[in-house]
Amino acid sequence: MQFVVCGETDEAPLARELFRRHNPPIVLIGLRLYGADGIQLIKEFRSLNPAATILALSEDADAFSAQRVFRAGARAYLSVEDAPELLRAIEEISTGHAYVGASVLPLILSNFAAGTKNSRSSDINSLSDRELEIFSFIGRGVSVSELASQLHVSVKTIETHQMRMKEKLALHSAAELRQKAREWLARSAVNRIREDPESDKANGSRFCVGFRKSTFVASSAKDAL
Repeated sequence: MQFVVCGETDEAPLARELFRRHNPPIVLIGLRLYGADGIQLIKEFRSLNPAATILALSEDADAFSAQRVFRAGARAYLSVEDAPELLRAIEEISTGHAYVGASVLPLILSNFAAGTKNSRSSDINSLSDRELEIFSFIGRGVSVSELASQLHVSVKTIETHQMRMKEKLALHSAAELRQKAREWLARSAVNRIREDPESDKANGSRFCVGFRKSTFVASSAKDAL
């Protein structure tokens, strides 16, 4: 009973309400929530309570997402296949330590070792967190109208983000932007498979489960709902 769940939701507006209501010391945030980007939510929670300790959960291992997560203020990053490490991660971050899942650490070290030699990451790094979120959706083939609906913004807002991304990436059309996004997602998948060739076979159906939730963890039973 060291940790007790005091709230859980897959909707960003309710996540904000629960955070204000319970002020939990530990928060588990999925990177894909209804109504907001998980990384944006991390920033909001850290602004509301800098003492809150946040653990980010992702559908797959990605060194670039890990970088964004820690930059936003999280203390831990795990992928779906790191689920057995969850309690250990919570224990580590609750004592002030950072934590990275076993599936992610080799990717981070490889990315770090590559340094500035990997020129293709520099242009992607110029994208803001919101732009990168939209960029990844574009790479998955999500249309502008569908994306606007999922993110609860106007089509005009998505088009404005697309325009800025094309400027930053030196692209001239929406078709070039889609192709760039597809190539970036494909490279991310190839890098993950190179690190663990059996990962796709072993985890096939697990990636469809995902962590589309924010879970608020209290440090003692008295804080639970």
